Amino acid sequence: MRKLMLFLTAAFLLFADVVDDKVRSLVDQQSYVIHQKLIGIIFKNRAAFMINSEQADSVKIIATLKDNGLLDIFYKNSPRNICATFRAGDKALFFLKAVSDSLSELGYNFTLVRNMRLDKTAFEWTLSYKSDRAIDPALLAKRLENYRIRINDISKEGDSWFYTLQSDNIVLNDTPELSQTQEEPLFLQAPTGEYWVKLPKYASFVSARKKSGGNWHARAVYYGADLKVLLADTRSGASKLYKAKVPEGAEYMKITDNSVPSNLRSGIELWLGDE
Repeated sequence: MRKLMLFLTAAFLLFADVVDDKVRSLVDQQSYVIHQKLIGIIFKNRAAFMINSEQADSVKIIATLKDNGLLDIFYKNSPRNICATFRAGDKALFFLKAVSDSLSELGYNFTLVRNMRLDKTAFEWTLSYKSDRAIDPALLAKRLENYRIRINDISKEGDSWFYTLQSDNIVLNDTPELSQTQEEPLFLQAPTGEYWVKLPKYASFVSARKKSGGNWHARAVYYGADLKVLLADTRSGASKLYKAKVPEGAEYMKITDNSVPSNLRSGIELWLGDE
């Protein structure tokens, strides 16, 4: 019985240290000191904020801090230079697109890629931007769930945030799909002027035009099921219409204006067939 009590005490102290360390890393020191009693009450059940016996549940902790007004992501005094670094395993392009789309849906269309690195074990990229608000980790986690992506860990150093992502079966559910039976062109509009579509099996030709008319410099990249690039089709001259034969095995296509992507921010129309 005594051994069991010692074990439970040790486990509680371990949970307390891990959870408290994570809370300390996510709130500023002054806020932690001021609200230390409240934090102790909120996170009294330490085990409820653990993924396993060694790892804290960063997403649940952040959501709880946010719900209690303890997560500082809004900067009232002046904009700050903020960085967000994402680290994922294989299928780098899947993760990059899922995160980019999720951030865009949350209103972060102004981010700039500061660094990108790929090695044998992981893909890592850093976004940098100046704003009066940081990315809301709780909302980002909910968006990424649509792609079956989990945030395994979140850490913070000053105005730099670090996310570790994982997925056993990532999907691009939100990607619009071209259909062999559609009667009207598929209309898409995005402020970035870059568009992704899912292609049906056995698609032969695909065509696209600028919604508002006028010439543009088309660039279309075709991907297989694992987002491996099958063909990058860049047109040297400007024209009103893009049409091309779909490469065998292509399941996704990304299309934009190769010269000025924002040239297509008013929208684009796509359809299958060359007429």
